[in-house]
Amino acid sequence: MKGNFLALFGHVAIDVTLNVDFLPTKGSVAVNSLKENFGGTAGNFALIGARLGLPFHLFSAVSDRSHSNYIKFLKEIGADISHLYVDNQDMGPIGYAASNGTDQIYYFYQGPMGKPLESRISLDPSGYQWVHFGTGLPDDYLSISKKCDGSRIVFDPGQEINYRYDKDNLERMLEIAHLSIMNEAEVARAEEILGVGQGELSDYCSDLIVTRGKNGSSYFKDGNRKDFSARMVSNPYDTIGAGDAFRAGMYYAIWRNMPMDKAIELGSAVSAEAIKRPFKEFCMSGDQMFKQISQ
Repeated sequence: MKGNFLALFGHVAIDVTLNVDFLPTKGSVAVNSLKENFGGTAGNFALIGARLGLPFHLFSAVSDRSHSNYIKFLKEIGADISHLYVDNQDMGPIGYAASNGTDQIYYFYQGPMGKPLESRISLDPSGYQWVHFGTGLPDDYLSISKKCDGSRIVFDPGQEINYRYDKDNLERMLEIAHLSIMNEAEVARAEEILGVGQGELSDYCSDLIVTRGKNGSSYFKDGNRKDFSARMVSNPYDTIGAGDAFRAGMYYAIWRNMPMDKAIELGSAVSAEAIKRPFKEFCMSGDQMFKQISQ
């Protein structure tokens, strides 16, 4: 068995939310309140995965100028950030969301994640059982994947499928992936890019998990589909990052040698638990989460 379980690629971002009365088309508007959170697809995953006790290495790039507190917190909770590239010059990645409670405008500055990771990080992907490519530069990941002989590759583009992917690099990522993970909107966009009909994306994937929020998820394998229910949360604190928590729970079960059905079930349980409070306050171990799904 390979010495390392999971190499996780994606964003570790600061999310800044500005609450306003209305979204201006020009000029200026007063900000009623400002909230800053730790976020990013890989960052959210790391917050949950470290608490569960999942062994993984985080591959990302951040600025020490904007992320010093985030880096400190990741260290405190035991996340392995030895492969996190820290840039002392640039800022970011930082997302800015102006919201009036109904609609929002989102601005995202890539900062250090706007450049390829391959030349800036110490990486031996061949030493990992799983290599998870989340948000980031497609050509960078395709290049890194050539070093991943023997590793199981997971393709998980997130919202960046809307502006980073074309037919060529999407087909190439799907071809090398052992497993692809997307939500319904991302699946629809992928099918649009590929020029295929609704429901046909699974034909391009070895395995595919489609997450559907409160409607659960579906697992496609060898032409078969199996649906899974979501765990209901009556009064969630915030559903942002629920999918990242799902992935952390899924990988924890896989690490414990559970079949994919059980991994999806645990992922749903972890996701439900994570949105009950701010992500930083998640404190359940993997064993505690397993007890929940066994009850």
